[in-house]
Amino acid sequence: MNTRNGTARRTRGVAAAVVALAAGFGAGGTGEAAQEAPAAKAGAGAGASALADEVAELLVQGRSADAENRVRDELRSAPSPALELELAGVLRVRAGELEATSEFGRSLQRGVLEEALAAYRAARAGDPALDVATAIGIASCHVLLGREAEAEATLREAIAASGDAEAGRAQRRPLASELVRFLALRGRVEPAREVIAAMVARGDLPAKEAVVEELRIAASRKDGAAAQALAFEAVKSGGDPYEVCFLAWDALGETAFETKLSLYSRLLDSHGAEPAFRYYRGATRLFMGDGAGAAEDLASCIDDARFGERARGYLGRALLVDGRAEEALVHFTTLLGKRGEATKEALDGLIGVAVARARARKFADALPLYEQVLARDPWNGWAHLGVPLCHRSLGDLERAAAAYEAGLAALPDDAQLLNDYGLLRHARGERKEARELFERALGAGSADGGENLGVFALRDDGDARAAADSFARALAIDPSRPRLRFYRELCLAGLATR
Repeated sequence: MNTRNGTARRTRGVAAAVVALAAGFGAGGTGEAAQEAPAAKAGAGAGASALADEVAELLVQGRSADAENRVRDELRSAPSPALELELAGVLRVRAGELEATSEFGRSLQRGVLEEALAAYRAARAGDPALDVATAIGIASCHVLLGREAEAEATLREAIAASGDAEAGRAQRRPLASELVRFLALRGRVEPAREVIAAMVARGDLPAKEAVVEELRIAASRKDGAAAQALAFEAVKSGGDPYEVCFLAWDALGETAFETKLSLYSRLLDSHGAEPAFRYYRGATRLFMGDGAGAAEDLASCIDDARFGERARGYLGRALLVDGRAEEALVHFTTLLGKRGEATKEALDGLIGVAVARARARKFADALPLYEQVLARDPWNGWAHLGVPLCHRSLGDLERAAAAYEAGLAALPDDAQLLNDYGLLRHARGERKEARELFERALGAGSADGGENLGVFALRDDGDARAAADSFARALAIDPSRPRLRFYRELCLAGLATR
């Protein structure tokens, strides 16, 4: 499939939403590699309010404007620091969705980030838990706005404001960890280590756990070799295995799966059957395409609260990879009863099971799954493709056409929908309408649309010149298709002999 207009943006927005709504520092820190690790925080989202769940689901659907309006409505009726924090997170997501490829786009993005910054400041209320989140959120906005000195000052001032009392220790630890990561990301390793030393000296960080902060520095610098050695030392000194595994994953990057597999396997061998090691090894196996191995590791993790619903989602994916779609469906159905990120995992999983059924030519069984996805996400491009495919395969062309119309009403510029609907209209003898759809598909970036436009111009109308032009336009979109070049040259050769 050539394009999934909107789907890629929604996926990216969800990743940002998870971090932003948790008031994390990911967007100004480690970036998307960390956001796409098996899980960014243990138990993320636990105890979230009904509003937070509703907002998270709107963000999953790519409806950040609706999410913002929902929070602002709530703020007008019952203002609170927690709602200001929620609004700031949504605005961070909206800023991330804006195209900053032009001066106008960058200006829009800066404006939304300034609004997020104001909301974070309004959320300050003397509540220690909120103050940590707001300080980190303010710092992250400064980073995104290019104001790194202000970001560093924000974190240092928040640490200083916590005082020396033991009660402030719970605030200082996460703030100092963010400051360590901020400094390390910018190559300022020695200042980062000075922060760690100060944490130890104040009693905020047991000396034996300082190695976890060293591992954080290695992760920020993507120093995989150092991270592997530090991971064993951190676990041995009593560091949280979950955090150790996450930081090691981050340090090793998004491609070193063989190294990750070896690391997590060795940690399991040397430190017993710690669920965190098994979870991360299972996730690694999944990314390597080993569905059976991943399912074996992940099956024992789905009831562990530290992994949230991510372990169940990964298990479902692993079963799909292993060709066990119906077993996977049980887990995706369970996730469908949740909200937020779990909903996206569930809907993606239902699409996977539907595709597996369609490939097995079980179109009548695949159809209800596609329809179930659309009931929860009316803008899901894959479901809008799957419903008419099933109807057409079952011989019901009228319903297929109606489904394409509904899909294009939701996603009017979806190149694949336009192309596929064009094929259906052409099969029904509606050549003019088909050509219009292929033209729109080509304009939306579909080489398939251009190829079909050329083939039918030649076959139906004998118009070699129009066909050659369509093939040339398709080649400009996808130069890797040799047959398009061959078709075009064939048309031009025919024109030359006239």
